[in-house]
Amino acid sequence: MAYYIGLTFVILLILISLDDLIWDIYYLFSPKRKKNNTNIISYKELTDTVPGLLAIVVAAYREEDVLEDVIENLIDTNHYPNAMYHIFLGVYPNDPDTLEIADTLSKKHKNVHRVIHVLDGPSSKADNINNVIKNILEYENKKDIRFKGIVVHDSEDVVHPYELLVENYLLNFHKAIQMPVFPLQKMPKLGNIFKNMISGTYADEFAENHYSMLVARNATESFVPSAGTGFVLSREIIDCFCDFNIFPVGSLTEDYKLSLLLKQKGFHLYYALEEVERLKGDGKMAREFIATRSIFPSTYSAVVRQKSRWIYGITMQSFKLRDIFKNKNLSFGSKYSLYKDWKAKFGNILIIPGYSIFIYFILSLFLDIPIIYPKFSLSWYLMLFVTIMMIERQILRGRAVKNVYGYKSTLISILFPPILPFRMVIGNIINFHATLRAWKMHLFKPSTKKRKKKPSWNKTSHEFLEKKVLKTFRRNLGDVLLYKNLISPDELKKSLKKSETNGMRLGETLITEGLVSEEDVIISLCKVNKDIYFKIKPNMVSKEGIEFFGKDFLLQNLIAPIMKTRNTAVFAISNPDDKERIINLLKDKKFEKEVIKFIYSTKEHITNSLEKMDEEYSDQIKFIEKLIEEDILLLDEGIIALRYQNTKKNINETLYDMGFKEQGDRGLVFN
Repeated sequence: MAYYIGLTFVILLILISLDDLIWDIYYLFSPKRKKNNTNIISYKELTDTVPGLLAIVVAAYREEDVLEDVIENLIDTNHYPNAMYHIFLGVYPNDPDTLEIADTLSKKHKNVHRVIHVLDGPSSKADNINNVIKNILEYENKKDIRFKGIVVHDSEDVVHPYELLVENYLLNFHKAIQMPVFPLQKMPKLGNIFKNMISGTYADEFAENHYSMLVARNATESFVPSAGTGFVLSREIIDCFCDFNIFPVGSLTEDYKLSLLLKQKGFHLYYALEEVERLKGDGKMAREFIATRSIFPSTYSAVVRQKSRWIYGITMQSFKLRDIFKNKNLSFGSKYSLYKDWKAKFGNILIIPGYSIFIYFILSLFLDIPIIYPKFSLSWYLMLFVTIMMIERQILRGRAVKNVYGYKSTLISILFPPILPFRMVIGNIINFHATLRAWKMHLFKPSTKKRKKKPSWNKTSHEFLEKKVLKTFRRNLGDVLLYKNLISPDELKKSLKKSETNGMRLGETLITEGLVSEEDVIISLCKVNKDIYFKIKPNMVSKEGIEFFGKDFLLQNLIAPIMKTRNTAVFAISNPDDKERIINLLKDKKFEKEVIKFIYSTKEHITNSLEKMDEEYSDQIKFIEKLIEEDILLLDEGIIALRYQNTKKNINETLYDMGFKEQGDRGLVFN
């Protein structure tokens, strides 16, 4: 009897897992595997791409504990121009605490907007996002703009500083984008191995999925599911939905179902795994992914509840397998990818019986009980084959965990203790329990008559990082120079040491040592400080400004007047630390404007532009000044348009690429 139980079980395991091994072997020898390497988009490509208007959607219900810190961190650390993205916070009228936070943020930041739902909450995440998107479209019509893409984030996300830059670049080539999602994990130590065991199961699974599996799916142009955060839709996709109800309201995994719908419509969801190098505080080099990170649940019950929703929504609600295989719009690779997702509701159920049989097998080696796998029998060979498959999967998981979290996490993930690692066992038990709950939801769901039209938002409670931890996610001058390949890690280490010894700024040391130019340092500092760099030319200097201040005064203080409107003035300077001194100098000259804006250029460019000032003042600047005067553009928007203006292009084309509609409709055309 024991033999047949063992044989039946091992056959089931092979039937449910053999295709995974075949896929791994196929992909290993496939020419498309070359795409398995992380993509390499240069920093120059990212920053040279004209920034288009991006709309960031954050749906929030009872997120008063995290929402303010999340949004402030996003605004403070990302390297995308502030004027070129807007954050729309979807909140509910019956959630006063979150509503108050959203109101505070919208008053503090011009690019943050509070969107109050017409219904009391919670409705559902899909319903909330759909409502926000409709408000975004109304905002477009009101402002006569067009967003390049809509970025969906959760209210607990740590958004990578380079994410928006990457998304803006990729939207020129892809209609839908998914960024990696990696759970935040504390550095493993002996004291926290068991404390972080449950949350660590997320790290293992997301590392395997987002480092390996999604990369393989993307390379083979198979179905790539959305993770629901770090998810980008181009404006063209939004227009494909006539009612603009983009996310399926009746689904517990609206993100997955939407990505499947897009695939069926012919839109491939591009998965973007980008990696950057940086110098850590301890002097060691590290590589990290441009990914969304957040703290995942750490209690058993919370994890089971969340995963049961995922399993139910993906494997039992989003599609029927027979419909998928009949669908002519899906490739074989996509159909197989969907099958891999679908079969989890069966594979997870085999976990506990598998452990029971494994324990029985170990006991049979020492006790006088029937042997379940007699040596050299059919079941013994089959179990040996299953063991090989299991080891192969663990090696691939270990590789993914190592590349995302490092060797220590790999040790705890797949090797601690040997033979049957605790974290793997706990993760499998959680998946087993969550799958049982999903089956219960599926088999005992209420009748159609009793079922609510819109499911309530069964959300997870969230927490966010302390400010001292958030500092580690910020970029500094050295990070940017490394990403731009302007210096080597060793050069950066030595320069940091010299700067500390000599009491100098890093930029000064690098320029003195001849490692980088003044222009390289200024451009990089502008990215860190979210300022704008201009390679100014003689025809950009205002003749009126030179007459008002005097050329000698401007040359002595390295100030170049660039443009002005009735309320604002823009000056080019070379040193960010000089702003306060220069503002005081301007006041001493009786120069009064409500807004003084500084852009940055090198000392050489400023001096050369002042000395060789062109009598023909730039028509492009005059045109932008007029648009600002007539409240068609904000000052920062106008400056960015000039910064990205290509001499081979009409300024209107640059404005259009940014998301501002043709000015010809208003009778303002630059010739």
